[in-house]
Amino acid sequence: AGRMVAEKEKKTPEAFPEPIFMDLFNKDDSTSDPVPEILRPLKPSHRDRAGRMVEEWELAAHKETKRIMLRESTQQIAKALEATDSVRVLVEGNRGVGKTAALAAIVASARKSGHIVLYLPDGDRLRKLGHYIEPNEAVKGLYDLPLLSQEVCADLLASHENDLDGMMASKETLEKYTSSDHHENIPEEYKDELSLVKLLRLGAEDNMFSALCYSVVMETLMNQSEKRFIVVMDEFNCYYDYGHYFHADFDPDVKKSIPYENISLFKPLLDAMGLSINGENSSKATFQRGGILAATTESRAVARKFTDALLESASIESKVEDSKQPLTVVHVPRYSAVEVEHMLSNMECIGIGRLRFDRGSTVLDDQEVAYLRMVSGAVGQNLLDACII
Repeated sequence: AGRMVAEKEKKTPEAFPEPIFMDLFNKDDSTSDPVPEILRPLKPSHRDRAGRMVEEWELAAHKETKRIMLRESTQQIAKALEATDSVRVLVEGNRGVGKTAALAAIVASARKSGHIVLYLPDGDRLRKLGHYIEPNEAVKGLYDLPLLSQEVCADLLASHENDLDGMMASKETLEKYTSSDHHENIPEEYKDELSLVKLLRLGAEDNMFSALCYSVVMETLMNQSEKRFIVVMDEFNCYYDYGHYFHADFDPDVKKSIPYENISLFKPLLDAMGLSINGENSSKATFQRGGILAATTESRAVARKFTDALLESASIESKVEDSKQPLTVVHVPRYSAVEVEHMLSNMECIGIGRLRFDRGSTVLDDQEVAYLRMVSGAVGQNLLDACII
């Protein structure tokens, strides 16, 4: 009898925290753009079925609101990121439960708080669509993705130019990544430039210098203590799957793919997370003030063995005591009954699917709410699908 009472208590609404919503829409945002500017460079994806966070905003009748539900797991992520000066957080969960939404909420909150955030929301694209790869002439064994580095420089500059104003790189860091070709071809106005803003501007303007500028800026931001610097990476397990970049300089037969940790765009980030699917965890880079937040994906083509090995590695690393850069693993669960009710109420307010015109008949009907929760499996993507059909 005592066990039955305990189970019932777990299922009562009081057992779950009351969820709240964060609205990301800014008065300067365009209503025609489904993604608010604060989440740059997140883009709409029309390759996936209905249910993704951005698609909810696209389908809403009310265009002047972009809401994300802040759940208990979101709060756990935020607390972990603020726990110490240097942290690592890995977010995992089933497909469609809201991992991307949780990351987006953290990005928006951190940026509103004045933190510098490097946001890489599309790991699947970055790991295989770099157009071309070339050897890094300054650091042997390292390879560059100039066009993607140029893109990242432009995004970081657009999101944080004011925050980066006055921050400078050291001459030693600049020289570390500068080759003789860079010295000969760099524009006169950028020679011996140490300003992070101007380095990002150079990287955004000319892909010949993009990898150089990206590497210098990243090393500088990770090793400064003036402002909190957070890296947020979605679809993180994609970087542990089979490689997609090849070069004869790495393998003369061009059969072996270049490991992602040997690519300048990914190396500082993978080194900072310090996870290995080969059982050799080692955080080779740390943040003086900040950390890295990453989430796995169940929607992309990643071999199951790699995702499982990554999660096992993270589980082991999270138990290490006295780590200079502690790792926290956060699980994003399915919606609770309370969260389903709140999400349905939100979708009615902003005008989604058949909830747009039913004047509350759905959200006020306990049986209808229970039915929608059942058919969706309390999964966010499926819940949106059920309200559209």
